[in-house]
Amino acid sequence: MIYKSLQRIFKIPSHSMLYAFISVAIIMGISHLSCTSNASPQPKATLAIKTMMQEYRTAWRTGDTTAILNKISPDIILFQAGKNSKPIIGKAAVSQFWFPQSAISYPIFQYDIEHEEIGSEAGLAYYQGLSKLTWCTLENGVYRDTIVSISEFTNILKKEDENWKLYRIMFNLKEVDYSR
Repeated sequence: MIYKSLQRIFKIPSHSMLYAFISVAIIMGISHLSCTSNASPQPKATLAIKTMMQEYRTAWRTGDTTAILNKISPDIILFQAGKNSKPIIGKAAVSQFWFPQSAISYPIFQYDIEHEEIGSEAGLAYYQGLSKLTWCTLENGVYRDTIVSISEFTNILKKEDENWKLYRIMFNLKEVDYSR
């Protein structure tokens, strides 16, 4: 009932709403488990997640596409910002979206996180905060159009073969002067 009401109110296509609804349920489940547990998030898991996410940001800043793709799950879903945007499903589709065969690229010069929050339980985790990206368009060796992107984000991570991988990526773009 809630699902249909939200879909109707926000005019969200059924498949996008389903993915968003499932992701919110996962986040709520992780939050509930974290809140009902007597122990705080495991320090070892938190450190591993922080390290992995730092490596992920470094890979973006250095343009290391192999390292970036090694940090994501084969079952990743990238939820794009925007009312009409459809989720991108699967590692191959995300790779093609992020790194299309083209003479144009979009190098990232700065990728910072503020208000970092991490929670984990039973092989699932969330990593959320405020990201600040500075990037530009590179075409035929010429840099142009430097852009700053600010977004609130929530990533769901999944432990696969003893390594944390990005399993779901969701973000909401903000104005460049936005702050919490």
